[in-house]
Amino acid sequence: MKITNFVFNDLKTKKEKHDFIEFLRFQTNTEFGGYRMFDGTRQHLMHIPEELSDLMSFLKTYEKNIRKKFSNFLEVGYSSGKANTIFNKFFNFEHIVAIDDFTAEMSSTDLLANLKRKNLTLVCGSSYKSDNQKIIKKFAPYDLIFIDASHEYKDVKKDLHNYSKLLSDHGILIAHDIHNNEYSGVHKAWTEFKNNSNFSFKEIVCKKYFFVCGFGLAIKNN
Repeated sequence: MKITNFVFNDLKTKKEKHDFIEFLRFQTNTEFGGYRMFDGTRQHLMHIPEELSDLMSFLKTYEKNIRKKFSNFLEVGYSSGKANTIFNKFFNFEHIVAIDDFTAEMSSTDLLANLKRKNLTLVCGSSYKSDNQKIIKKFAPYDLIFIDASHEYKDVKKDLHNYSKLLSDHGILIAHDIHNNEYSGVHKAWTEFKNNSNFSFKEIVCKKYFFVCGFGLAIKNN
């Protein structure tokens, strides 16, 4: 089946979801359910298409149900900005704040491309350093927070604890790789965080491919 429509829409129909998933398959490797062969670099999108499609579909529906636009977006772990651009295509944020220490391998071409056409404040450094947190806090509250930075247990635990406090009413925090076997620390930190009574929780996980990633959603109770 060909992709015949603009893929960044509400994902209400099977055709819309199919087109978006097919678009994502061309951005990622076979291990994630994509069409690309791993070439030894990190230039591919490191997301499972079905998971990302289900996430965007849920968020678009949630946004309509609460009758409030997601305007302010925080991404903890920007990397080359590919995921950031996808989020922005769906929600057209008024302001984006992102932080990364830029120690991981990435494409400089992708990074430069994904800095454009956004109202973006990019903080360079560690997400758990107090000076950087102060900068990020200046732009709070955030309607949507995506955490995909360090995957070490202690770092993920700090990120979940620190940045969940910056959510707006009805805001959602999203953690990536909560069921990735390569990153047991993420799973442990997320499991502990789910004891927080200030949030309702949802998980989006696809186990069809070599890699299992998984999104964890913490929805702020009001």
